[in-house]
Amino acid sequence: MEAAIICEASGEDCNEIMHMINELAKYEKMDSCVEIDAGRLRADLENGKFHCLVYKNGTDGKIIMGFAIFVFTYDMKSGKKMYLEDLFVKEKYRKQGIGSKLWSALTVKCKENSCSFLEFSVLNWNKNAIEFYCNRGCQNYTQSKNKQVYRFVTGNS
Repeated sequence: MEAAIICEASGEDCNEIMHMINELAKYEKMDSCVEIDAGRLRADLENGKFHCLVYKNGTDGKIIMGFAIFVFTYDMKSGKKMYLEDLFVKEKYRKQGIGSKLWSALTVKCKENSCSFLEFSVLNWNKNAIEFYCNRGCQNYTQSKNKQVYRFVTGNS
């Protein structure tokens, strides 16, 4: 594979990222749950509501092969933390180390921003994702911290 770059996404990347979000939602059997479009994604990115790293091909830097969407938030016990919303690699580019490279870039960004930890959730049935994260030293806090996650839906999507 030709050299590639990992960089912060720009507004110009949002159409392709939105396409991949829809691909991920379909894989997760949640495609009817996607309520945003590329315009909303772009506005939110440009207004700093989230961050996104993209993995682009080295030929012309125009093909996005994967992404990682994350936000910085706060933990009352340990301070600033990073929350990973999604890490996704297009199916045809999987098994080439792209997910690992995006993960490494995320952990570097987490440390550079003085975060105490990086947190995320994984669907119970997604054994590939569970194995990916466990192989990188991640711990399942659902079991060890005896926590459950709840959501209040405002209807403002």
